[in-house]
Amino acid sequence: MIDLAAAYRGIAGALRLARLDPSAIRDFDGSIEGFWKSFQAAIVAAPLFALLILLRTTEHPLSSDPLRALFIEAIGYVIGWTAFPLAAWYLANALGKSQRYLTYIVAYNWANVLQVTAFVPVAALSALGVAPQSVIVFAALLLTGSIVYYQFFIVRSALDIEPLPALGFVVVDLMLGLAIDAFETALHGGGIIGPLLNKILA
Repeated sequence: MIDLAAAYRGIAGALRLARLDPSAIRDFDGSIEGFWKSFQAAIVAAPLFALLILLRTTEHPLSSDPLRALFIEAIGYVIGWTAFPLAAWYLANALGKSQRYLTYIVAYNWANVLQVTAFVPVAALSALGVAPQSVIVFAALLLTGSIVYYQFFIVRSALDIEPLPALGFVVVDLMLGLAIDAFETALHGGGIIGPLLNKILA
């Protein structure tokens, strides 16, 4: 069951951060309870993420077996919501910012709901073919750049660190995302991993 009050508070805080208001970081519950509740953002974002996957099938082909495709995407989704928070703990600890880690991840998780939401219209335009490809590419690049800066702003606001270390968090997040996407593509049938999964699921 989703804690609606926590979800409202988290998304409202994420919206304030999107307006580049650094004081919005105080809107997030940085307690252990708030930390675990923030992973409910994965449930909130799941329908939008599923829609995004369906809209991207031309560039991110799925397995022809619906159950297999669902299984693979579910694995990737869970990894996506857990890999970076784990990596961020080690990064924050190395920088002596472990006391701010919980608040950062709470803000990061709820901000992810906004990010998934923002990509749906662009993916829809691409899938429906109602806009020139050049316009879609420009919109996608603009949105990606905005989200990268948004994440950079969240890191700096939550952890109170210098720009270069903050950029390191963003780069690690991007690299993990690319690795997970490549892993899912392989599981859907590419390379060596796809056939191996066929044997496991057979």
